[in-house]
Amino acid sequence: MAIYCSLNGKITAQEKASLGVTDLAVLRGYGIFDYFLFKYGRPLLEEQYLQRFYNSAEKMGLNPPLNQKELSRNIHELIAANGQGNGAIRLVLTGGYTPDGYSPSEPNLIVLQHPYPAYPDAYFTEGVALISHNFQREWPEVKTINYLTGIKLLPEIRRAGALEVMYHNNGILRESVRSNVFLITEKEELVTPDSEILFGITRDSIIKATAGLLPVITRRVNMEEVFRAREVFITGTNKSAMPVVRIDGRPIGDGKVGHWSKTLKEKLEEYREAYYQSAEV
Repeated sequence: MAIYCSLNGKITAQEKASLGVTDLAVLRGYGIFDYFLFKYGRPLLEEQYLQRFYNSAEKMGLNPPLNQKELSRNIHELIAANGQGNGAIRLVLTGGYTPDGYSPSEPNLIVLQHPYPAYPDAYFTEGVALISHNFQREWPEVKTINYLTGIKLLPEIRRAGALEVMYHNNGILRESVRSNVFLITEKEELVTPDSEILFGITRDSIIKATAGLLPVITRRVNMEEVFRAREVFITGTNKSAMPVVRIDGRPIGDGKVGHWSKTLKEKLEEYREAYYQSAEV
């Protein structure tokens, strides 16, 4: 459990940190976030995650109180202060204390440290289930704090014994609520959607880690292809590459975790470990 967090560049005891009630994140849900792992005290793919964070901020018209170099230093100071070698970092940039309950102002920047994520082994050895839902996120390329639809669907997800919801837009696959989606076709191609999604850092890592193993194709994908796929898996910072064996109660392939889902998870973990070992902490 982390003892410290950072608020606007100042490391403070997490139990004493506070955000005013007039912040636009509280009143209107306006803000962005990002989330990444660290191991051996070193953030995973730090430059890529921070670049996405600042790109999201720019698109939302928010100017962080720290520049990218300053934020990087602040993150490392927080990790050192908490004294834990492995874990996860969450960045949150709010809309700021609004003068009229609607307009953004000077943002508040929060850095939180979480335990290193650990899903049950069965999620990877036996696979998980998803449900589908017709929904297009309003600003897919921006990692906003708005997860209204996914949270609203939690009771339905739980009734179905599923892990989370996968979005499609009138039958065209988009993404899962907190993950990107990949499928292995009958031709043994690795396919993933190419538009109207959040371009995940783990998605990019999978594509790079797959080089030379399978053809990788990014294109429009319809839901019937998903149901006909040999294998499906989802990717995310905290999920690695997680096999999906059932969607809407329908089995994917033979309903078991497939060869490529296992293999590409291993390749992803090797890719990540190589990054951690590529430079001094």
